[in-house]
Amino acid sequence: MDTKELEKFCPWARIRLIDEVRQRCYAYGLDDAGRVEFDRDASIVKGTVLSALERSQRSELYRRIEHDGYAHFCEEMAYTWFNRFAAIRYMEVRGYLPCGVRMLSSYCETSEYDSFSPDCLRMPTELDLPGLERDRVFDLAAAADDEALFRLILVAQMNELAECLPAIFGRVGTADALLLPTRLLDRGEEGVLYALVERVKRSTWENVESLGWMYQFYNSEVKDAFFKSKAKETPDTIGPATQLFTPNWIVRYMVQNSLGRLWMLNNPRSPLRDEMDYYIEPDAEHEDFIKIEGPEDISLCDPACGSGHILVYAFELLAKMYLEREYRMRDIPGLILSKNLHGMEIDPRAAQIAGLALAMCAREMDRRFFGRGVQADVAVLEPVMLEEDDIPHGVALAKKKDLIDALSHLDEVGSLLAPSEGDLAALREAIELIGTDGLFDGSSKNKLECALKTCEILARRHDCVVANPPYMGSSSFGPFMSKWVKKNYPDVKSDLFSSFVVRMFNLAKDHGECGVMSPFVWMFIGSYEKLRNEIIDNRTLTSLIQLEYSGFAGATVPICTYTFHNSFIKGCKGGYVRLSDFVGAAVQAPKALEAIGNPDCGWFYRRDAETFKQIPGIPIAYWASDALLDAFENAKQLSEYGKPRQGLATGENARFVREWWEVDGCKSAYSCGSIQESIESACKWFPYNKGGDFRKWYGNNSAVVNWENDGWEIRNYKDQNGKLLSRPQNTNCFFSPSITWSKISSGSIAFRFKPAGHVFDVAGTSVFSDQKSLKYLQGACNSSVIMRVASMLSATLNFEVGQIATYPIIQNEEQKPLVNNMVDSCRELSKADWDSFETSWDFKRHPLV
Repeated sequence: MDTKELEKFCPWARIRLIDEVRQRCYAYGLDDAGRVEFDRDASIVKGTVLSALERSQRSELYRRIEHDGYAHFCEEMAYTWFNRFAAIRYMEVRGYLPCGVRMLSSYCETSEYDSFSPDCLRMPTELDLPGLERDRVFDLAAAADDEALFRLILVAQMNELAECLPAIFGRVGTADALLLPTRLLDRGEEGVLYALVERVKRSTWENVESLGWMYQFYNSEVKDAFFKSKAKETPDTIGPATQLFTPNWIVRYMVQNSLGRLWMLNNPRSPLRDEMDYYIEPDAEHEDFIKIEGPEDISLCDPACGSGHILVYAFELLAKMYLEREYRMRDIPGLILSKNLHGMEIDPRAAQIAGLALAMCAREMDRRFFGRGVQADVAVLEPVMLEEDDIPHGVALAKKKDLIDALSHLDEVGSLLAPSEGDLAALREAIELIGTDGLFDGSSKNKLECALKTCEILARRHDCVVANPPYMGSSSFGPFMSKWVKKNYPDVKSDLFSSFVVRMFNLAKDHGECGVMSPFVWMFIGSYEKLRNEIIDNRTLTSLIQLEYSGFAGATVPICTYTFHNSFIKGCKGGYVRLSDFVGAAVQAPKALEAIGNPDCGWFYRRDAETFKQIPGIPIAYWASDALLDAFENAKQLSEYGKPRQGLATGENARFVREWWEVDGCKSAYSCGSIQESIESACKWFPYNKGGDFRKWYGNNSAVVNWENDGWEIRNYKDQNGKLLSRPQNTNCFFSPSITWSKISSGSIAFRFKPAGHVFDVAGTSVFSDQKSLKYLQGACNSSVIMRVASMLSATLNFEVGQIATYPIIQNEEQKPLVNNMVDSCRELSKADWDSFETSWDFKRHPLV
């Protein structure tokens, strides 16, 4: 769907609505900082006489602001009105409003946009809305006070919807009724409802996806500001900062290969197979799966459901399963929401949208759904503050400090909290004792019951778990989150997404089916090796799609999506799709479909995940050929022929590094063979190998470094507190011949020869050995075979020393002279090319002169 109009409208509407809420707060006696300017019980505020109801609402308004904080409260009320307006707009376009009358618009046949001329104002006295004050309607209509009349009708409509959608409409009539924005019928540039109707195409509302996109765009500026600030997360920021709307095709892939897979394993001849375009068939039949009798037996959970995109598609697939079993259409939505789908979310804004989206799916199938009293199971994980006075003396709960702390930070840790059976038993014991002890008031029992209910939700296990978990590195964690993740997820403490993957292991039942979308770094980087080991040893990768670097426009990191069976199946070959060669988000889905439909396409692979253990570091290198896997298993590693090393970090290159033509040539030396020679030369500047652009064989020689007197100045470069800022390392290798590569590259790796005389940098990582070995190693490392190895071990384009050390090198004594001669020739040609330009210190004459 086209989201450009929503992308423009939503952040603008957020700012406008926050401003409107602040203005309403000011009108009821609060200054710009949220401080009360008038007597709390005053009956007249800023010249306006308040009714008894308004005084009560104003008192509640003050209490909520004192509890939540002014900025947080204004943000909350703004998104509350935004969600309500969006919900009504969606329902009126789809014809879902119970009264059957459009609240915000009238249909325009000649335009793809509706008209901001609310139908509800045409015949207001005939509206069938429960609770609408008829006398008041007649009076306002007679007075032609359309603004007041519209407000009255709109609130009545919201109150009616609160009966069937309490999560999103449930507070109308309390304090927030005071904060309904003014000038709702404003048709100017400041009118939010006007823009909602006449600046967003009617067709946008034909897809329930629009609700999720609205949530993402609404928070886009908040998210951008958070990451630009490099601040630590807080409960207010972690939700918006980590939300990312999952592309529809990836949702379909994950759900079809988890929920759909479970159904097909139980019903091999099901016609549902024909409707699952992203389904990857198992390589062979197996018996290790959860047995179900019918669709009512299935439980699917999204532990970080956001605006509910995954749950919405799961609803669609489940509905087809019910229809296949010939359930009555009107019964299906209620069964799905009450038995099958379960969401968890820390951001109440997102949870509201998720619940709304599921209700809209249900209403589409059952026109009487709003009257059936069924609610979507989307749990908002809110903190439960258990104080010492809330817990009976001597019970087991009193000793469970970790649980109590986590519950108090539930709006940060969310569904990562995994309560044990002992935790549940301790809460039940405390509730039972508190009910017989008159020393405790009702609030203590309420808090304990809330804690137990939350923990029971978190402890439940499901047949399928599907998630696009939050992406946030540990550098952005707040103090509590940082300590808590290190303690509870020590093997995956570097970010949230990998912690969620581990959490899915116990959220899913044994033999359950799971689907994930995440950054693909877990497939290759050393810090995720324990996670890879856990998945390969104790789970079964059933499928994986690796997107191209720019394959997902909304993500700032490369993405993959994969499914796994939550138990180990010996010999199972998963289906893998590699989209690395197809640039851009637009081609990812078509190419994935092409691979699934035609496994011989060239980018579809079958691989038993246990074979990855043949490769050092256990990368998920599913495209490795059998011959290459044998080489890893049988050949010697590069580290047996040479020493890969990381070099100098000066602490401030701008101070210590220059181009060779910028310094005094009389104080430069280019061919020192050792540290001692460099000292005896009394020179200051020496060739500095600091990586550089892609170039094979020879070159990238232009930088020099101040290594005077064995680097005395760099070795003693400290801050004002005496802390050493530089990091001289492997200095015993300085000035020795080497082959080098650039640690970070935008493409393939390339190895260059560096003759004696160079100091090497942390980014100009190098291999040291004798001259003959270096020559053969350079030939091997610049071969197409090693290029393939590099793509497996360093798929993130960071070529680390530890990875290069594990490259398989096959020494062929018969071929060695030929290889060495070819390397000599390549070096000479590359050196001649490099020296033909004036940027080379060996430049003599341009070849064209």
